[in-house]
Amino acid sequence: MENQISPELKPYRQPDHEISADYVNRWSPRAFSPEPIDDESLMRAFEAARWAASSYNEQPWRFLLARTDSDRAKFLDLLIPANQEWAKTAPVLVLIISKKTFTMNGQPNSVNQFDAGTASGYLTLELSKLGLISHGMAGFDRDRARTVLNVPADFDLLAVFAIGKHGDPALLSEQVREREVPSGRRPVSESVMEGGFTLPKEKSAEEDTIPDA
Repeated sequence: MENQISPELKPYRQPDHEISADYVNRWSPRAFSPEPIDDESLMRAFEAARWAASSYNEQPWRFLLARTDSDRAKFLDLLIPANQEWAKTAPVLVLIISKKTFTMNGQPNSVNQFDAGTASGYLTLELSKLGLISHGMAGFDRDRARTVLNVPADFDLLAVFAIGKHGDPALLSEQVREREVPSGRRPVSESVMEGGFTLPKEKSAEEDTIPDA
């Protein structure tokens, strides 16, 4: 299969430099099909996350998985209402947590969340390559989640991901459906700063004018 940008994403996403289309094709829909995900696909995604780099190879990430009706109901109840509205149809929910200290000496690991984020990126990219979708959510009750899911004090609760197959956007509420489009990205030039931090260059009046066709 050729590595190409999905036709549905092309109107919204065009990279400025030549890269694998896998990065561009990954996005975060809200329309999920309730169809179950097979074990092999799910474990392949977690296998990809396993190989993320981490400080001292600590691998601080842990993934708490909800697939049964009872577990999904428990996880859904921890989400804010705006996320519950669309995440309720996702067949898989995952809470990502990260260990705050190094196992080898008990000292604080200042990059535990960074490393867990890297693993999460591997996870979502592999899901996309498998034809699945995912959507990360910061909106959930962390205090309740810690209690309900028995998360030890030495772990940060980072995000909940909904995972599944892309469903029919027509089944979303009108308000949510309006947001069911792939997001763009700012240019690389606004993120990469050579030699130190620099503020974005302000456009001159001439640059803001529309050139003749």
